[in-house]
Amino acid sequence: MSSPTSGSDPNFPPPAPEGQSNWGTPQQGYGQPQQGYGQPEQGYGQPQQGYSPAPSYGNAPAGYGAPAAQRPGMVTAAAIIGIVWGALGALFSLIVMLAAFGLGAPVVGLVLLLSLAFSIALLVGGIFVLQGKEPKILLYACYAAIVIGVIELIVSIAMTGGNAFSGVLGFVIPGVIIALLFQAQSRQYFAARGMKY
Repeated sequence: MSSPTSGSDPNFPPPAPEGQSNWGTPQQGYGQPQQGYGQPEQGYGQPQQGYSPAPSYGNAPAGYGAPAAQRPGMVTAAAIIGIVWGALGALFSLIVMLAAFGLGAPVVGLVLLLSLAFSIALLVGGIFVLQGKEPKILLYACYAAIVIGVIELIVSIAMTGGNAFSGVLGFVIPGVIIALLFQAQSRQYFAARGMKY
């Protein structure tokens, strides 16, 4: 049996010179793609063959690949005015309604009860708008608040000679909210979220 030499077996490496080893020297066949194993390996960060990134949908809901539209300042202002005016209106209506029923003025008490309900609707509608929900509750509450404000003004002046200033504010503030929500930027913001009013 003879020892293999460098010429007898092409896959057998020649012996290393004395003091050196074969470690670290590339041997024939290493580092080349082998037949029958497909494509060579690809580095990190490169897409693999046949891989395509997930499609992006332009009208996907916020948080699912589409950037959320930033809320315009007019919408924020309308919501905050609705919240503040609704909270103040609810508190004022509750106090005056209880006083009216206590003093034997049931007509004024009933009007103020309606005012209390619509003030709470203003408050809830403003919170919904801040949360990015439809502004319909806020708008309907504003329409109703204008009607109630006019009725309160008439009843207050007719029965008690009351303060016209509070009645005027009762339909001016909701009118401002409606005007803010019907600005072009506000309508575009809600239309981008699939809401029309």
